[in-house]
Amino acid sequence: MDSSRRLLSVDDVHPAPVAAEALAHVRWLQERHLRLRVTLFTTPDWRTLDPYPTRRFLSRVPFVRDRIFTVAVHPRGTFRLDRHEELCSLLRGWESAEVGLHGLHHVRKGTRPILEFAGRDRDGCRAVLDEAMAILDDARVPFVRGMSPPGWDAPPPLLEAMHDAGLAFVASARDLDTPISRDAVANGSGLRGVSLVRPQRIEPGLLHFPTNFQATSPIERALAILECGGLLSIKAHLLAQSGSYRALDGLTPEYRDYLHRLFSTIEDRFGDRVWWTSMGEMAS
Repeated sequence: MDSSRRLLSVDDVHPAPVAAEALAHVRWLQERHLRLRVTLFTTPDWRTLDPYPTRRFLSRVPFVRDRIFTVAVHPRGTFRLDRHEELCSLLRGWESAEVGLHGLHHVRKGTRPILEFAGRDRDGCRAVLDEAMAILDDARVPFVRGMSPPGWDAPPPLLEAMHDAGLAFVASARDLDTPISRDAVANGSGLRGVSLVRPQRIEPGLLHFPTNFQATSPIERALAILECGGLLSIKAHLLAQSGSYRALDGLTPEYRDYLHRLFSTIEDRFGDRVWWTSMGEMAS
């Protein structure tokens, strides 16, 4: 087996009431697996209440639906990170965690509300990124120069704007079904045709990280990735439920316990042959 790598990332981190409980599950895991690092993809001003249109009549009206929020949203600033010192303090002092970007509001107007960057040009994407990074700076929360875009969606104007803004990596492609091999490529959500089992440099110079494992994946899939010298990239979401939607990889006690079994299996089987790392560390 080549030197293999393993990382965990959590999307949708924001100051919602459920955040403390969900992030405590990550702490619990780190207390039992001391080498575990985590990338917390954080939305600096979370506004979305549901990932799918709930204003169903208006979402069916041409022209109108592209100019309104088709879901209910929090007022701007409700969950703006720099107004929630308790979470900011936690993120500042968490030595085994790093903060990355996960959009700005996690919502947009139109019928695909969570694809925040869809339909924006390069300058529009850059303006969103600049506002998101400014909020993190105002919150005095250090962050790594990378992003997991909402809905996995990484159109070319966003990638160009990320490069312009000095970001170094993107985590887009998620594929939980393609069989594992050294040459496997992603064919699921987000970017397609990129490596499923290793980081890959993509245009315009960003390092791309795939997601290839979550709560619904069998442990055998993780072991196969490590056996071929690949990057085991595990995803969780802070919210187990958002409106009418229930996430299969929500950070619940059940998912926490499953990850504990997985990490214990990896430690027993591979020992020091696995590098427990993070996206920010690898990108740097």
